[in-house]
Amino acid sequence: MERSHEPPPSLPAWYGVRYPTLENLEAFGWDLGASVVYGRISNGIYFPSNDDYGIPAILAIPDHSSPLAKIWSLSHELGHLVLHLGYTSPWTRAKQETHADRWAACALIPRARILEHGNASLDSSIGALSAHYEDLPLENRQVRRLAGKIAHMRLRALKEVA
Repeated sequence: MERSHEPPPSLPAWYGVRYPTLENLEAFGWDLGASVVYGRISNGIYFPSNDDYGIPAILAIPDHSSPLAKIWSLSHELGHLVLHLGYTSPWTRAKQETHADRWAACALIPRARILEHGNASLDSSIGALSAHYEDLPLENRQVRRLAGKIAHMRLRALKEVA
């Protein structure tokens, strides 16, 4: 299934400029015509829209996770909404997951903020995530590993653009 001939959705004003809030991300999903729902699920899920039946795209987000994990899940699923209509085959899934991860990392750590402060390092990016979304523990816990993953992806994307 390919994307229709509609122009791609424009990025929200905050993308790449400032750290978005959960509300910013939800509003962007709604602006794109998607429903954002929270539930007791283990991972976020993107259900593409079905125009034949008038069913909007649905972004399902775990409601029991940490604040950073919740905002990461929503931004990742928004990446799918912006970039894909859904999985076309098992062979494209990994590539689509990588693209959605990259979109999400770029959404959560704005390029303008990295360049403004000249702090394109892993530690400073993890620190920024901690300051904006959730106080991260110093110990090697799951949420800190998630912050490291996001920061690593964002810095890799920054290097690819430069």
